[in-house]
Amino acid sequence: MNARYDFGRNWSGLAEGFEEEHLSQACADLRRLVGNLSGKTFLDIGCGSGLHSAAALRLGAASVTALDYDLGCVETTRAVLSKFAPNAEWSVGPGDVLASASLPSGAFDIVYSWGVLHHTGDMWTAIRNAAGFVGQGGKYAIAIYLKTPLCGLWTVEKRLYSSYRWLRPPVKALFVSAYLSARALRHRDAISFMKNYRARRGMEFLADVDDWLGGYPYQSTTAGELEAFVEKLGFRTGKRFNVNAGLGLFGTGCGEWCFERNDLSLSHSDLATGKASTGQAVGES
Repeated sequence: MNARYDFGRNWSGLAEGFEEEHLSQACADLRRLVGNLSGKTFLDIGCGSGLHSAAALRLGAASVTALDYDLGCVETTRAVLSKFAPNAEWSVGPGDVLASASLPSGAFDIVYSWGVLHHTGDMWTAIRNAAGFVGQGGKYAIAIYLKTPLCGLWTVEKRLYSSYRWLRPPVKALFVSAYLSARALRHRDAISFMKNYRARRGMEFLADVDDWLGGYPYQSTTAGELEAFVEKLGFRTGKRFNVNAGLGLFGTGCGEWCFERNDLSLSHSDLATGKASTGQAVGES
């Protein structure tokens, strides 16, 4: 039973329809989280569709290095960057944040990993390894699923959804029907919600639903756990958005953080091998 979700399949179909509208929203979201990108080197770990790599270049990044575990995402990102940033300095390739041999050397001004590290199967090691690429005075921007009382049930659902393709259409239809019905019961316009989803998120509603239902491996954390862990790696907590979790009835959103490096004595090799003053990683036994 293959329980790893095929993100590349979902992103490749979506990215074919990307327009300036999608890129503009991605630029707004990226600027809000990390601030000024002009002249910065940018590492995108888990680049997915490549849209935020393109946004970084549109916002003035000097160069972008994009990596993904899924080869479908690698090809999609190349196509998106060729479309939106054909003359910019960028590179795209396969990379696993848990496998150091597949990763670049050196440090970057901004390390960005949005909604990725909780899908690796070893979230805390992935968070530590990615942090090691942040250079002097750099920023570490990540989005991680927030822990809710229903995370255990969602873990089971995601494993089944990822493993058995025949389950996907009925589960997706049930989820969408229940979600939109719940909005209607709260006197919210479900049709307008779907029509305006792209403008708010720079994404398509049904693609996001598929990502949520199938995103396995899956882990989550609380804001307090995450901030304590990353701060021990030599960072201070900067911007943070959407860090309060609810019940999780229809899933949980990602909390967003932009950490800033404040301890220059920690090298990438120190962080990747766990020599920072973290002791045992949260969630490890």
